[in-house]
Amino acid sequence: MHRLMEALFRRSWWVVAFFVLASVFAAVGAMRLHVDHSTDSFFPKNNPIIKESRQVQEMYGTGKNEIVVLFASDIFEPARLDKVRALTAALQSIDGVIKVTSLTNAPRMREEGGILLTEDMVPTDSLSSSQIAGIKDYLASNYAMKDGLLAAKDKSSSTLMIKIDPAFKLEAMSLKIDEAIRANWKERYEATGEPVLSAAIVRIMQGVPAMALVALFVILAFFLVNFRSPLGILIPLVQLLVSILWSIGFLGWCRINFLALMAVAPIAILAVGSSFSLHLLGRYFLEISQGRAKADAIRTIIGKTGLGVLVSGLAISASMLTFLLSESEMIRGMGLMTAVGILTCMFASLVLLPALLNLLPAPKVRMRGEKDAGVSLRLRRLGTFIGRYPKPILAIGALLTLLSLVGIFRIVPDSSLVAYFPKDSAAIRSMYAIEKVLGGSTTVNMVVDGDFLDPELIKGLLLFQEKGRSIQAVGSIQSLATILRSLHETLSGEAGLPATRELVAQELLVYQASGSVNDISSQVNLDYSQGLVTILIQRTSTGQTRAIISKLGALAKETLGDKATIRFTGDAVISLLNERLVLRDFVISLSLAILLVLMIDTMIRSFRAALITIIVLFFTIVLQYGVQGLFGLTFNMASALMGALAIGVGDYAIHLTVRYMEDCQKGLSPEKSIEEAIATTGRSIFYTSLTLGGGFAALTFSPFVPVATLGKLMVFTVFAVGIASLTILPSACLVFLRNPIKSRMEVFHE
Repeated sequence: MHRLMEALFRRSWWVVAFFVLASVFAAVGAMRLHVDHSTDSFFPKNNPIIKESRQVQEMYGTGKNEIVVLFASDIFEPARLDKVRALTAALQSIDGVIKVTSLTNAPRMREEGGILLTEDMVPTDSLSSSQIAGIKDYLASNYAMKDGLLAAKDKSSSTLMIKIDPAFKLEAMSLKIDEAIRANWKERYEATGEPVLSAAIVRIMQGVPAMALVALFVILAFFLVNFRSPLGILIPLVQLLVSILWSIGFLGWCRINFLALMAVAPIAILAVGSSFSLHLLGRYFLEISQGRAKADAIRTIIGKTGLGVLVSGLAISASMLTFLLSESEMIRGMGLMTAVGILTCMFASLVLLPALLNLLPAPKVRMRGEKDAGVSLRLRRLGTFIGRYPKPILAIGALLTLLSLVGIFRIVPDSSLVAYFPKDSAAIRSMYAIEKVLGGSTTVNMVVDGDFLDPELIKGLLLFQEKGRSIQAVGSIQSLATILRSLHETLSGEAGLPATRELVAQELLVYQASGSVNDISSQVNLDYSQGLVTILIQRTSTGQTRAIISKLGALAKETLGDKATIRFTGDAVISLLNERLVLRDFVISLSLAILLVLMIDTMIRSFRAALITIIVLFFTIVLQYGVQGLFGLTFNMASALMGALAIGVGDYAIHLTVRYMEDCQKGLSPEKSIEEAIATTGRSIFYTSLTLGGGFAALTFSPFVPVATLGKLMVFTVFAVGIASLTILPSACLVFLRNPIKSRMEVFHE
């Protein structure tokens, strides 16, 4: 390490030049970065259940759906029907739209001379009052349409179902659809579906740079308050900008997409990276204030404080890299970007920072002792108090841990998409408005394997549909049985279903001959051995969705018996899978993070010292999840990241342990060593907590609920770590580490 420091003194300009060239290279990579806003990015692509769901979509041409409800005082007025027809045509002409189903182009069946004729519900010519009355009668009597799916029974609204090719960008499609609606419909309308949610995510992602700037401004403000010197702002600013640029450039060069939850990474890098500068510059300013020469001060901060920065940086990066075990591309990307940024920041702290300090003039800091009034004096008094009562302080910490465990058991997981947006957001308001009209806004696909020419199976499906509508939060249910029920009534004039297998096949053949082949292929495969039941349900929490699907499964077993086997697919099912994967990622990443941080912290050559530092982190994790449960905050994808993130972020406590061991080796008593450590390193920990908290506070302004929730909890966490590092950690050192063994500090700076 001594050779490295001497090389830095001799080659400081070379170091700066290296970082400039590397930053230019990173900037080129940053320009290659691709941002993915789609809702599919929230789910693992290679999971078997998700692959099957996508295969079902391709097989039956379900695509991605956007639902639009047009509101009016009387939707059946001729002028309004003309507008609906024009809007339907405009939407159908958009490249990427597979099919638009509306009141005007829905098929209307009639039998004439033994021949089935199908035509658009609303003809293109002007409608008379009798024709409009006929359309109303047909909608009220036809089995497939009488539930008001296309037009409300009170004439106040009409629905458009827009099927979109999954190969097209959903957020772009949503914007094109919205433009077409605004051009053709001047009254109120609401839209929902994955394209709308994707567009909302785009708007959220556009606010990421602003959040990062707010975080950077807050961090630099705390640096100014702490150091009161331009040098104390300039060097951290350079270091932080380098780390952000390098992490983004790394993603760009590696062709890794920037996804929604990765918005956390830049803020985490800024917050954590600033702690490295705080500890190094804090020690540097302290040494200068005591009259040390600039060169000697730089050697001191790298040789002594640098160990804590190295250990802390490696520990935080290791905890972030545990996310690489996740199936989710979003979580893996967040962990990788954060780890790269923090490693870069650590490297810049140990190499670029001393080089810049060597090139720049020493700050003008008044001579002062560590016993000066202010923060250091108050912290010294705190150290004296802790030296007298370490065991009672540990007892209080243990009591708070036990109380927090009560809150942990009250945590409710929810990984549904609807939980990612504020309830008062435009996307959620539109969704609720549409669900009030249709009874649902997202689909569950029930794949049925059986003989779809068997009248008994069709009868069971129809019974399933009729009973299924009575389940709370379930709307329209459509299947081949829906078509056959309407078809049989049209052809025979009698309500019911075809009674024999031959009659089922004959009526389906007649229907296909009328030109409605796509309607059949979207419900059943070519050999009639498998079919799809499309169930419209409300977007709700994963717990409620699980209950809905469970009821549907029980009902299917009751109505279909042994005539078919079923399985559920679709976006609602994928959200349930995502919750299980998030919980698994949480357990794995948190366990590995604790283990890796413990192993890395032993670099200070004391397993006991590393274990004591982990105690503080364990206390903080239990406390943060306990608070989450007590305040009713749902456990989501961001919450799963919070544990490992807190383990990494909170490892700045190692700095106090290192300083305590350093003072003990100088011959000070344990109590005096704690007092000195809290008065000196404790000052950096105090400002680190404020800086980290201020940085993460920027996340609380995000309209993306998981990010905002994570921001709130991380603000609480860093303050909790700061308090625990200044109370519980020193108390544990006095009780369990009164005679620390020789550390690696001396080896580090030899």
